[in-house]
Amino acid sequence: MGNSSFRLISNNICYGPEPAFSDEVEQYLTVSSSGRVWFSARNYMQYSEGRGFCRNKQINIGTWKAGFLNLLVSRFEERLMVTDCGSFDLQIRFEDGTKRSISGSLIGDDLVPLYGDVNTSLTKLLRRYIPIYGLWGFDGSLSPDYEGKKAIHLFAKKWISKIDSPDLSFNEFEDFFGNECTTLGFQMDCGQQFEKKYPHAFDPDNGNLDSVVQTITDIDLLGSAVFSQYRYLTHWAFYPELNDQYRHWFIALLNQMRLVTKKK
Repeated sequence: MGNSSFRLISNNICYGPEPAFSDEVEQYLTVSSSGRVWFSARNYMQYSEGRGFCRNKQINIGTWKAGFLNLLVSRFEERLMVTDCGSFDLQIRFEDGTKRSISGSLIGDDLVPLYGDVNTSLTKLLRRYIPIYGLWGFDGSLSPDYEGKKAIHLFAKKWISKIDSPDLSFNEFEDFFGNECTTLGFQMDCGQQFEKKYPHAFDPDNGNLDSVVQTITDIDLLGSAVFSQYRYLTHWAFYPELNDQYRHWFIALLNQMRLVTKKK
């Protein structure tokens, strides 16, 4: 049973000094599997009066990303409540009209299973997919690695070095690369979205690969492509091997990932 939308209310009011009237204290986020996203926020005065918003934004992130977010949110389970740290209320609306409501604390306890028994962070995925500054998600702290870009940058650097080395065994690649892609929240869609946007670029024999890849700025499109190519090599290829062509393909995409996640 798929879900068609979810609504997340993140409230950052907790015990302690009363917020200033201009402090942002509550955010509302609705994501439909059609790709539409609605965001709004209230400061303390608006929250106290029950009307008005200090920020509003409507965007469309596309069905590929929105559908994936909705899938992962449907796997979210009830969390223990912890006091003095803010709270969230999550309402999931499924395609058949049924709903499920979940409440919890705004402490970043937001891991959900992705592939196998490996989990990924919903908040980091929300922040990568939805270009809204200061989005709390399930964590009101806004950690320094705001969108998980540092972790992706280090992943790309690490695997460029490994894949470029003749000492990398196929077993090491098979055992670790996919799990790290899962932890980072990359989709594995058999390269369909990447191929749709960049025809033939999923093929390691494409002579225009380097020039095409240099134009890609979508971190998750790059992540999905390398994850899907990994899956092909380790599960579907008749003679699985990281030959020179595949090494070049992975390094080209990982290097672009490294560049677009570099700290500015």
